[in-house]
Amino acid sequence: MKKFLKITAVIVILLLVFYFGFFKYRQIQANKVVIPAATETLFKINIDELYKTLAVSYLKHPSQYAGTDKKSIREKIADLNTGLTIPANIYIYSLKGKAKNALFTRLEIADSLAFNSFILKKLALIKKDAHFFQSADSTFCLLFNKKTVSMAFTSIKEPARNILQELLEQKNMVKIKDSKFAQITNLSDHLSFQNAGNLSKINFRDGRIDFTSEFENKWIEPAAKPTHRMLNPESTISMWLNGKIKPDLITKNNNISPSILSKESFFRFYKDYIDFEWTKTITQVDTIVGYEYNENFEQVEKKILQDRKIPSIAINLTADDKAVSTYLKSLGALDQSTGKISSLMIPLYQTYFKGNNGNVLLTTVRDAKPDLKRTSSPDFFYFKLDFRKLIKQTSIPLIADKFGTFSQLKIKAKSTGKDKIKMESELLFLNKDANALIQLLKIFKNGFNSSLDFNLSVDIPARK
Repeated sequence: MKKFLKITAVIVILLLVFYFGFFKYRQIQANKVVIPAATETLFKINIDELYKTLAVSYLKHPSQYAGTDKKSIREKIADLNTGLTIPANIYIYSLKGKAKNALFTRLEIADSLAFNSFILKKLALIKKDAHFFQSADSTFCLLFNKKTVSMAFTSIKEPARNILQELLEQKNMVKIKDSKFAQITNLSDHLSFQNAGNLSKINFRDGRIDFTSEFENKWIEPAAKPTHRMLNPESTISMWLNGKIKPDLITKNNNISPSILSKESFFRFYKDYIDFEWTKTITQVDTIVGYEYNENFEQVEKKILQDRKIPSIAINLTADDKAVSTYLKSLGALDQSTGKISSLMIPLYQTYFKGNNGNVLLTTVRDAKPDLKRTSSPDFFYFKLDFRKLIKQTSIPLIADKFGTFSQLKIKAKSTGKDKIKMESELLFLNKDANALIQLLKIFKNGFNSSLDFNLSVDIPARK
């Protein structure tokens, strides 16, 4: 028995060594690629890490990936055969002097016959000459020889043939490890993005997507020691921002909009803090003005009271409350006895103004009395959205259709130095077992000609 266990242990160790060695070798080879010297933005898709994450997810929750079609594995692989060599990492880049939304990449061809069949049958591209193909709208095109293909993606029509030829011939290229993007080669994240002032990473976990980004801060001067009000953790939507707007963003405009929530008015009164909270649904009584005929057949005005379900919303900001009050009164937009703001200034809901000691409250709740005490936080910005409550409280079919798969979105940001921000976000799914990438493919499957069919627990109605 001991001998058997020893042999088993040795086999397992050898398999692990082979497994990690194989993927390590693929990463080393993938990072030997060259990219154009004119690269401005670089995207990296870590294929191997995605494979490993999906494999672990499959082993943990096999029922989530049980296909419903009758095709064999061999048939599925044949359907997906592109003829391309899939490296450990795929690099996609935008180039200096080209449209910012124009993206390029270069891949090796493993089977030229299979590749030709793929671009003609699966991609339905138009053949322009022997080795140059493009889509009907010219937004996707490729150029290839027997060993390599270069591709271009753009949302606008832009000549790309010359660039594709240079990529194919590897002209004006530089080794990625010797470029300004060397940092990205060592990242193990599923997706990563880098340009002059931004480094972003995305990972697809079971039931969630993690997103992290570090970038130049051109908009906000975060508070040195951020604080915020204690918002209701059960809110449908909650947000706070503790920081000043940078002067460059505040355009001086003498024609200030009459809306208190317009950009001009906001910048005029806002100091360094704002929070927003949607807690629940409340009933608001609206007065509807109609007309009817009296006994003398004269048209007379008739007011009807009508109950309406609306969000309980509160917006708090540090501002000169007396100046805001004076501004509203000057426009004739404030009922001083009730604090109600004119619907011409803030439509949709009855909104009330309350001002006190440098704080302004705009709320749909007439008798609201917010607690202005604050607590400290390492983050100067926070946002949370509960999709389940949003769907329940709005009762709009379109929202349920688009966001019914998601559970919650959280975003937070902190200052990491002079003019630098680190943002972290987390998108949670209702289905906590299936990988987030597979769930996204499930959502958009009507837009993909995929040969894979995943039997996920959260079913999304097919769009017509």
